[in-house]
Amino acid sequence: MDVIEVLSIQTIKSLNHQVLLNILWGEINEMSRYSFRERNEIIEFNESSPESFVRRSFVCTLIEKVNLRYYKQKYIHLELGSEKWHKEQEKVSRLSSVGIEAKRRILFYKKTLTQCGDDMYVHPGVILYFPRNIIIGKNVYFNRNVFITARSCVKIGNDVLIGPNVVINTGNHIYVSTSIPIHLQGHISEEIIIGDDVWIGANVTILKGVQVGKGSVVAAGSVVVNDIPPFSVVAGVPAKKIKERSGDVL
Repeated sequence: MDVIEVLSIQTIKSLNHQVLLNILWGEINEMSRYSFRERNEIIEFNESSPESFVRRSFVCTLIEKVNLRYYKQKYIHLELGSEKWHKEQEKVSRLSSVGIEAKRRILFYKKTLTQCGDDMYVHPGVILYFPRNIIIGKNVYFNRNVFITARSCVKIGNDVLIGPNVVINTGNHIYVSTSIPIHLQGHISEEIIIGDDVWIGANVTILKGVQVGKGSVVAAGSVVVNDIPPFSVVAGVPAKKIKERSGDVL
């Protein structure tokens, strides 16, 4: 019986993160003693052995639980919007879209945002600025490279789908004066509200002061500068209503 199989749950809880990882990596590095052919034979045997599959599943689950427990404690103590918070966001944004790395990214937002619902999924590349002003509902899906700047509040409802490369920006540069460089004229901002059950397609930009009504669909590539009525489908630059969602499909 291997060392990992005799560890009780109580023992696992009593070990700190680094000690347990050292034990697990010792098991994994054991394979390095074998030749390439021997390693292949061992892998083939493991894949064909139900008992070995159960053991490997247990090891993977154990590694995952220990890691997530460690990061949960770490994230609880992060100050939302601080330099350390933004550095950690950059790290988790570059992690994989599957497995424990995806769970770690979701955990980061769940434990640090002021209000964040359950069943959120966040792909790599998502970046939030002014996170104290962001409220996220339940069952929200962020595809890759979503960028949210919340100088004013951004409220995202439940069951919202946000496609890749979407920009949501509550702010805008002031550019009235021609004698002062634009970057010195400051900003204006207004809140953005996205209702429940909204689908925002790829490469959409949503600008300040907009309300996206419940059940709306925003076509890919649209630039939203005006409110969208509930259950509308909009498209274009600027986005305009092209039809309504008519009801249930029979």
